[in-house]
Amino acid sequence: MSFGKFKRSSSRFLRQVFHRPRAKISRGSLLLLVTLVIIFVSALMIRLEPLFNAQPIVRAFDPWFQLKVTEYIAENGYAAFFTWFDESTWVPWGRDMAATSYVGVPFTSAFFYFLLNGIGINVSVLTVSLVLPAFMGSLTVLVAFFLGRELANNTVGLFAAIFTAFIPAYLQRTIAGFYDNECIGVFAIVLTTFFFMRGLKRGSLWSSLGAGLSLGYLQASWGAAEFMLGLLALYGFLMLVMGRYSRRLLSTYLITISLGLFIGGLVPRIGFASLTKLSTLAPIGIGGLLILYEVWNRVSGYREATAAALSPYMKPIMVGLVAPVAGVVGYLIYVGGTELTISPFSSNPILRIGAKFLTVINPFTRLDQRILASVAEHLPSPWGSFYNTLLILIFFFPLGMYFLFNRGRDEDWLMLLYGVTSVYFAGSMIRLTLILAPGVAILSAFATYSVLAPFAKVVTQRSVFERRRFRMSSSLTSEHAITAFAFVGLLLSVNLVLGVQFMSQQVGNPEFAQAPLASSGQATDWQTSMTYIRNVLPPTAVVASWWDYGYWINGATEKPTIVDNATFNSTQIAQIGYAMMALNLTESLRTFKIWNTTHVLVYFGHRYSPFGGDDGKWPWMVRIAEDRLGSDMIDDETYLGENDATLDAFYDSTIFKLMVYGEPKNQQEADALQLSDLRVQVDNFLWNDQAWLQNMPVDLHGAFKEPFISSSYGTVKIYEIDYTMYYQWLNRTEADWIPDLASTSLAGSLDGNLDDDELGLTNYEVVFGGGYKAQVYTESNSTHMYYGINMDNYTQGEDAFGIRISPEDSPSDSDLRVINYNGQDFDGYVRYDGSWAEDSTGTNSTEFATGENVIEFLVPLNGGDPQDVAMFPGMNYQIRFLWWDNILSGEPSFASSWNTFWAPVQLY
Repeated sequence: MSFGKFKRSSSRFLRQVFHRPRAKISRGSLLLLVTLVIIFVSALMIRLEPLFNAQPIVRAFDPWFQLKVTEYIAENGYAAFFTWFDESTWVPWGRDMAATSYVGVPFTSAFFYFLLNGIGINVSVLTVSLVLPAFMGSLTVLVAFFLGRELANNTVGLFAAIFTAFIPAYLQRTIAGFYDNECIGVFAIVLTTFFFMRGLKRGSLWSSLGAGLSLGYLQASWGAAEFMLGLLALYGFLMLVMGRYSRRLLSTYLITISLGLFIGGLVPRIGFASLTKLSTLAPIGIGGLLILYEVWNRVSGYREATAAALSPYMKPIMVGLVAPVAGVVGYLIYVGGTELTISPFSSNPILRIGAKFLTVINPFTRLDQRILASVAEHLPSPWGSFYNTLLILIFFFPLGMYFLFNRGRDEDWLMLLYGVTSVYFAGSMIRLTLILAPGVAILSAFATYSVLAPFAKVVTQRSVFERRRFRMSSSLTSEHAITAFAFVGLLLSVNLVLGVQFMSQQVGNPEFAQAPLASSGQATDWQTSMTYIRNVLPPTAVVASWWDYGYWINGATEKPTIVDNATFNSTQIAQIGYAMMALNLTESLRTFKIWNTTHVLVYFGHRYSPFGGDDGKWPWMVRIAEDRLGSDMIDDETYLGENDATLDAFYDSTIFKLMVYGEPKNQQEADALQLSDLRVQVDNFLWNDQAWLQNMPVDLHGAFKEPFISSSYGTVKIYEIDYTMYYQWLNRTEADWIPDLASTSLAGSLDGNLDDDELGLTNYEVVFGGGYKAQVYTESNSTHMYYGINMDNYTQGEDAFGIRISPEDSPSDSDLRVINYNGQDFDGYVRYDGSWAEDSTGTNSTEFATGENVIEFLVPLNGGDPQDVAMFPGMNYQIRFLWWDNILSGEPSFASSWNTFWAPVQLY
């Protein structure tokens, strides 16, 4: 082969391999792609900003649970999650993690963790989890573009993407570190809406499948899936009523709902039992109506003939149709009672609905479920919050609804319903402004396009205005158009700037931080407290706190907790509230002992409301405790007056004592404690509250040991519990006799006579053999116990009378004191063989006295004599009375039964 021929063949081959592409990418498409990339990167960077300027940390309480689950999956695999029973939460019951957790967020994060490490990028679970919210929020921006384009065109899509990227309502829950259900949930809502709309417009099977998969993903990730189910059901019903039914609607709706519910049923937390809930039955029922309507349309040609043929049998047919319905109604009445109330606790599964979802639909139900009302993000949205989180778009949003209503396409009605329902939901629950955010962004994008489109035509001179359509003068000039663009652009620029500012000033700070983590005055109270719990407390420590802090304590420290943010055991939360609000320390200890609590954490905001401490949350502790435990046990009217004014009883509560104990009362005390300037700054708010200042406790009477106090602001306090007082109280409840506690000395009580004060003491009847009786009057102080016995059959000088005291569990080891035994007073003890022996120290005559029908003993509790029974306040002992009837020696004539008495001590 010649060289020339080889050269030609080689050239031909290279041209075939490296040929010039025939398809050309237009400048418009390239510009669109570049713009999308810029928007995506901008959205991602602003959400990652907390990682650049502050600590890389989980930025709220709830996400700690998601991080804990993700770490477990990363360590043990996906399969292990479904058999995981966590005994470190909700002590002592534990928690079935698969049955009580949404899997979307931790499963997604674990997937990225496995993927990145599988391709050689070594990252930690924490890093992936911190970045995931920002990444999913940025992906939602791209989905918003495609949804806007499906609704109208690329321009609307770009506006929608920009608005979604910077709207504060969505920024606040998709920043790095806010690792919770919403970061997946909102993404899945927007994706479901996009695929559903695409399926409606194009009749695409793949789009319908995409909508179903997205809905299933939403079901597995967030309880707000009920919003999407309700929205689709409402849309299907509206289209049917408006006469806009189509087979594309039928196929798209059925595939989406069926696939979504099936995937949701596979998630243990939801399960197929959810198919009987009202919120699930509604979309299923709408699907049935659509099928019936389609069948009705298909048999339209046969309806008249069929009606004529069936007319003779119409009565039995109607009975057959009505009877099952009547039977179902009768069953509901029988099971649920005559009042068919829809509630989260209904015994009838058909009438059951999620508690949070019910409070969104009917906000007044919060009055009956104060545990939900105690969550700030579950409260109705104040009107100001709409502007704070939507900014300028709050004015464009209704305009977009107007333009869509005028256009009136099927997809327009879907977005209209989304806008209306999400506004209602967001108004009912402030947290749901998240769902409202993408709807506002897309509707505002459509409004912006609709407003600017006529002006754009003036600038490009592509068309002539139509007076009827645009209601504008044909004399509109380019100057007018430029002015309009400048004005709208300025408004939207302000929106963008305010969004970035919102991100930096508000969302950039974790809800637990008292100062921006990027500032010079970093607040590390919670971080140092968690480090203390994790590294100092023993592994067996059980930490009690209000439920807000449960996820973080358990997730960050791996220490067992009693309640947490899952709030599914409202009774246990009520008991914690009762323990915190009890009006005496002993009752608090008794309640904490139910869970063998070792430590109590309180969060004290120093009367500075932005801190959001327990000093602002305690009214909810009272209310929830009353709701679940009853007003007989605790009543909020004891603590709260009109307009929720604080009553004096609050200052006797345990939570108040734990919050303010050890706090300085003025600048001098703060200086003596060498407190930091940061601490003194917040203490000034406490010093300005005279009611709190005047009721600060001097001590905690041994119920709680000296606390660990967090650094920076001293807002977190961790107390170790000392159950001595509880055991003293427990002994008291088990004793037969509970002497009075004297506040003064008892030395002057021995005179052989029972005066009025002594006769006013707590007294008990003692029965001897032979039916003889005596009345015993008793009291005690910290050193001695007094017994005054009034016995009609006792004769002074002729009878002997004694007492025998022993430890509760050892009656044979007894202390013995007898008056007039062998004519003398006897102070001794019983030997192991039952014989008597006198104390080596002899008898103390000041501890005995007799009179007519009266015998008095003054027994030292712990006199230091090793031959006496040492008695300690708060402990139980046994006592027995001995009587020698007309004899002074030998065995006693009669003896009483053993009785258990409690050595009294002051309980607080």
